[in-house]
Amino acid sequence: MIVGIHQPNHLPYLGFFDRMAQSDVFILYDNTQFARWDIGFQNRNKIRIKDGWLWLTVPIKHEFGAKINEAKIDNTKHWARKNWTSIVANYSKTRYFKEYKDDFEKIFSKEWDYLADLNIAIIRKAAELFGIKAKIMLSSEIIPKLNAKATDALIELCKAVDADIYLSGRDGKEYLEHDKFKDAGIKITYQEYVHPKYEQAYPGFELYMCFLDLLFNHGPDSLKILKNNASYD
Repeated sequence: MIVGIHQPNHLPYLGFFDRMAQSDVFILYDNTQFARWDIGFQNRNKIRIKDGWLWLTVPIKHEFGAKINEAKIDNTKHWARKNWTSIVANYSKTRYFKEYKDDFEKIFSKEWDYLADLNIAIIRKAAELFGIKAKIMLSSEIIPKLNAKATDALIELCKAVDADIYLSGRDGKEYLEHDKFKDAGIKITYQEYVHPKYEQAYPGFELYMCFLDLLFNHGPDSLKILKNNASYD
C-alpha cells in the first residue's frame, strides 16, 4: 500500500494533489510543528492575476513551537472576505468558475477558528472535485500523541496504516534516513513532479499557482492535466 504524507497546506499547488492521486492513503500531518508563516505554505498560497500572481494569506495568532492543528486564525483581519473577493475578481470569467463557485464560497463564508480545520476542508473538497480516490486521514487521529520526529514520525505513521511504500517529495532524498525505512520494511518512492503548462485566465503562464487556477480553468480535465508530466523513481 502506498502512503503519502504532507502538512495540510493552504490552497495547495498541483504537485500536492498529484502525490495524493498516486497514494492509496494520504495522511495530512496536522500535529507537527507549524512553520514560519513567511516561508511556508501552511497559511498562504498564490492565485493568478493579470500582472502575475498574488499571495492569499490567512492571518494567524501563532505561538512559537505550536503544532499546525493548534494555530488559531485571527478573524479580526476580515481575511476571508478579502481573499474570496480576490478569487472572484480574477476567476469569475473562467470557464468552470460558476460550476465550482458555491463549493468554495461556502468554505470561505464560514468563520473558522483553527487554520488546520480550514485547510483540511479545502483539501477534502478539492480532492473530491478532482476525482482523487485516495483515503484522506489525519495524523492527529492516527497517532494523537505523536512524539517522534522527522523520519521516525513518518515511519510510525506508515506502520500505523500498514503501508509498505512511502511516497516522498523529491526533497526527501536530502533529509530522510533511508536505513531506518529499510529496517522497517518500507520502500521509499520519490515524486519528481514536472509542472504542466495549461491555459490560464490571462496571457502568459505562471508556475506554481494554487489548485484553484487549474480547476476553474479546466474543470473535469484538471486531474489528467496535473498528472500529465509526473514521474516517480
